[in-house]
Amino acid sequence: MESFADLSHFLRSHRLRTAPAETGVSTGTGPRTAPCLLPAELARAAGLDADRYTDIEDGRAGRVSLSVLHALASALHLDADDRAELFRLGASPGTNRLRGLGHLTRAVPMLPVIAFNHRYDITGWNLPGQALLAWDLDWPVEHVQPNLARMLFLDRATRALYGNGNGHGQRQVAGLVGALRRAVEQHPDEELTCLVAELAAGSREFAQLWARPAEERRDEDDCGVLFRFEHPAVGLMELSRVVLEEGAQNGEWAVVFSPEPGSASAAALDDLLARVSGRSG
Repeated sequence: MESFADLSHFLRSHRLRTAPAETGVSTGTGPRTAPCLLPAELARAAGLDADRYTDIEDGRAGRVSLSVLHALASALHLDADDRAELFRLGASPGTNRLRGLGHLTRAVPMLPVIAFNHRYDITGWNLPGQALLAWDLDWPVEHVQPNLARMLFLDRATRALYGNGNGHGQRQVAGLVGALRRAVEQHPDEELTCLVAELAAGSREFAQLWARPAEERRDEDDCGVLFRFEHPAVGLMELSRVVLEEGAQNGEWAVVFSPEPGSASAAALDDLLARVSGRSG
């Protein structure tokens, strides 16, 4: 398939531009004729079996797990843009959905836009989206694909953003758990199973919500929902959420948050964008 070839070309071209010294791998004591990183050396730097990496670079591996993509991105010292491209090519071969959602996050500069997959890995977000959900992280956010469920249940700052203990926040959190439950039914994979186990072990709240009977999903749960964020930088914001299910059949989707024009929430979002400009400049 075309995306397998694209992933193969991407990895090979970056490997050929990488010197062994950049990865810290041992090249032995004998004479060396290749100035670039060899496939076996990249595999060793990423902690992969050499044959496994060769299958990936030759386009024979099919879908590549996120953990492997993370390892390869770190071994090649990819910047944020190249990391995003690697994940797009490796996580969903044969489709252009992630490319489209990624373009969306850059095309809407004034509103928070966040793209997800079925595990709630964040596959793309613009600066307002980063500032909304990850203000407490080092800026700009360099790492690729943080997971919203992991942030929400295992990070106190994110949980406080959704409101600790208030009814509105609890409904939002319960909705995310319901979405993960549907993902287990519709898009099961090993990484999702491990994520659920991790959250259940690390969060009593998640474990209790997961143990509840599944609630029937309503169409109005998707679009126009008002989300309440208690933001540490600008205070309370009430933002409408619109869901764009461009790749819904494969579990890929995006959300756009927007305030009511002229409202206090709109002023707070403007303040947040001004602060983003100051921190990212």
